Amino acid sequence: MGKQTNKSGSHFGGEWTIQKLHIIEEYLKAYATVLKNQKIKKIYVDGFAGSGTTELKHDNRKNRDNNTYIQQSMLDESNNSTSSKTVQGSALLSLKYDFDEYYFVELDQNRISDLKNAIKLQFPQKYSKVHFIAGDSNVKILEIVSKITVYDRCLMFLDPYALELNWKTLEAISKCCVVDLWYLFPLSLIRLIEKQRKISESNKHIVSSILGTEEWLDELFVKSEQINIFDEDNDDIYGRIDYESILDYIKSRFATIFPYVSPETKILRNEEKNSPMFMLCFMMTNTSQRAQQLASTLVKSIIKSTEKV
Repeated sequence: MGKQTNKSGSHFGGEWTIQKLHIIEEYLKAYATVLKNQKIKKIYVDGFAGSGTTELKHDNRKNRDNNTYIQQSMLDESNNSTSSKTVQGSALLSLKYDFDEYYFVELDQNRISDLKNAIKLQFPQKYSKVHFIAGDSNVKILEIVSKITVYDRCLMFLDPYALELNWKTLEAISKCCVVDLWYLFPLSLIRLIEKQRKISESNKHIVSSILGTEEWLDELFVKSEQINIFDEDNDDIYGRIDYESILDYIKSRFATIFPYVSPETKILRNEEKNSPMFMLCFMMTNTSQRAQQLASTLVKSIIKSTEKV
């Protein structure tokens, strides 16, 4: 637990990646605009920065306008059914907007090297403001937030590659009173929560470390009311609550440590199977009701705008 996936270079994404990046960039743009004339230090933190780019796969047979397959003769010259394009990731997108310091955390050295080269090429004027931090985000983020003061403002994006982000990391962030946080929560976690409550000890540990409690085992399951055909005691027969209720429970866990958690989230789906992959959540540590109301309106508007992406 805590070890991030060791991949070099870009990682693959899909249409859901475009939606994710759209949300992050729209908030970056609004955040930088609101704080533009304020004499405070503005900090951006990317907890899983990657190489700076993401490679998107696209099915050439699919017409995105009418959702039908086009004729083979209209495919690209290579005659492949799929193609790919490379887009800027969140780290490079953040450099389009004015912050005083940027913290890019990444475990993989090859990715850091690629990110450095990309910034030198595309944003050379920003290079001196960037801190490249190699290591486990669960460790390095704690070090970063310990340096942030009440006179600063911080926007943070956490996009873990898998199930790496510990609850203790979120707790440390929540105690830093000037953070706006976007967290791409991996819904692969729900696959570990087997429907009949027969969960291995190792999977229980993973779920508990991400949700910050062992009480989820009682909260996410209800006793079955079905009568056993053998008339056996069914006290140990449980069923998992419905999917939407699990998502609500996850958000309620965030609300135990963050003063504000947006009720608006974006479920990002695998476009081939339409299966949920991530839940993009927004939370903030600012206790000001005015700040929370402004953020609430903005987040709702941005998430709604993804329908047009």
